[in-house]
Amino acid sequence: MDRSTVRLIMAILAVLMGLYFVILAPGQIDVTQDGLMWKQTKQGEAFGPGPISRLFIGTFFRGALIMAGLTLIAIAYELYRGKKWAWPLALFCLAVAPVGAFFIGLGFMENLKAYPPAWTVFIIGLIGFWAMLLLQENNRQTKVTLFITATLVGMIGSQAFTLFPHFIRLVMRDYAGAISDPTVQIMRHSGPIMFILIGLTMAAIPLLAKKKETGWWLALISGLGVAVAGFPVHYYRPTASLVPEGTFAASPLTSTYFMAGVQGVILVVILLLPYFRNSLIVSEEEIEITTSTAHTG
Repeated sequence: MDRSTVRLIMAILAVLMGLYFVILAPGQIDVTQDGLMWKQTKQGEAFGPGPISRLFIGTFFRGALIMAGLTLIAIAYELYRGKKWAWPLALFCLAVAPVGAFFIGLGFMENLKAYPPAWTVFIIGLIGFWAMLLLQENNRQTKVTLFITATLVGMIGSQAFTLFPHFIRLVMRDYAGAISDPTVQIMRHSGPIMFILIGLTMAAIPLLAKKKETGWWLALISGLGVAVAGFPVHYYRPTASLVPEGTFAASPLTSTYFMAGVQGVILVVILLLPYFRNSLIVSEEEIEITTSTAHTG
């Protein structure tokens, strides 16, 4: 396909995804959240730490999703015009859905034993993110390395978005334990890191897309951060798992925090490989050539 056709497809994708984020996805988030909270609170009569944290975190995520959709619609024409800043911003907006929607649906699946509508938001958002990423004109090596790296960074962001509320719930349930019980105290170590990682991973995605060295470093720090946050919690809480109770015995393979730490290690190793690092960072020589061309053109 020629460049204008690809840009047209990207613009249409941005509009369609934007409309979905603004019109349909919020309802799927609401149905998932409200259905779960209605059960957990005994029809709204007994709000505990879990429903309270979910109410506020999920509601703010809903707002972020709508704003991401509005942004996609607004920049669609700039995508078609080929503006360099528009594609990384579109990736950033599309990443909002898969990073946050997994958490919204997880509790619904665990407690109501049914498919959560919010996971449709996760799936559609992820497909849209991958499509936008692969449509961009890049050489094969860049497409492969960016696809793998951006996906791993997004997975870590989704883990962080899921595990950060876990910290809030546990501390709110046991304030005394938060300063006396090591199994709760460790959450004070992990929780803030997970919260910060949400921002780091979201910032890394558009910077990686622009081949900025800052993006590579933010991705590397995100991998290190989730490992430092995840492995200690697994040590103190080896049964901590998001696998439904009674399905599998506790092990590193069912430990959410252990698996999050492993993802971080994998990301760090991949980023340090020359094949990935050289592909994801524009060299100083390339910048100078590009700048010179721009001045002489």
